[in-house]
Amino acid sequence: MIITITLNPSLDLNIYVDKLKKNQNNRTKNMKYDIGGKATHVSLVLSALGIENIATGIMGGNNGKKVVEMMEDRGVDCDFVFQEGDETRVTYIVVQEEEEGTYMLTEPGFSIRPNTFKELKQKIKRIVHKDDIVVISGGIPPGINIGNYSDLLNLIEEIGGRLIIDTSGKCLAEAVKHKPYLIKPNEVELRELIGYRPIDEKECIEELKKLNDKGIEIVALSLGGKGSIVSTKERTIRIIPPDIVQINDTGCGDVFLGGAVSMLYQEKDLEEVFRFATAIATSKATKKGTSDFSLEDAKKFMKEVIMYDV
Repeated sequence: MIITITLNPSLDLNIYVDKLKKNQNNRTKNMKYDIGGKATHVSLVLSALGIENIATGIMGGNNGKKVVEMMEDRGVDCDFVFQEGDETRVTYIVVQEEEEGTYMLTEPGFSIRPNTFKELKQKIKRIVHKDDIVVISGGIPPGINIGNYSDLLNLIEEIGGRLIIDTSGKCLAEAVKHKPYLIKPNEVELRELIGYRPIDEKECIEELKKLNDKGIEIVALSLGGKGSIVSTKERTIRIIPPDIVQINDTGCGDVFLGGAVSMLYQEKDLEEVFRFATAIATSKATKKGTSDFSLEDAKKFMKEVIMYDV
């Protein structure tokens, strides 16, 4: 079984405009609510592939209900803790149809009460079993500190779950101490973790190998539109995605992780895992929505993914 945990999910509002202009009235062409958060997108990929999984975490209010409804409509088995009196945050994503890339404005999220976090831990004890894959993705909301985050990782370790982590800052530094099976930092997150900016890819790879030596089986360094570098103790692979016209890059890293987790669960080899992950993330970048991707397009893109050992 695969369990995904999102501690600070969001309801995304995609706002479509021709082009943002400073000091002018920018008229919207369309607006659409979508599923936000991090590990929520991992669950969407898994369910689209028919892989059984449970999505959990902490939600609030009507926004949280809306996110859960949208996830369940896409076949995800949701089992979130709801905190009464609070609303799941909204993330505003401005998509410019005349330019690549997006602008993102994110609310911090509501403060988690001790009883809510306790309820989440009790739920995890019930739904996580030995050898389950547990994906924890995203940061921590107000009310949850690094000690709480560490307690959560310890709990999953004690149960015997296999940790996959996609986070940043202090959470990533703490997660590394727990030797997760896989982490997926981007360039900024790697720089924060190691305390300096690597001067080139060779130096990046040296740092990834150090993380492998600390007991992390797979380190997948996201390079955005430039692809990724995937490192294990045995090998390092440079991956270059297909050349596309990018429409909405928000959520690409989450869909990438979902693709990787789906292949790891099926015990595919390293190249197949990250060829598919790259292809499905590429399909996501060509779509307008935050959580949109295409399995059919991913199959086509797989043939165009370039991979080589470095």
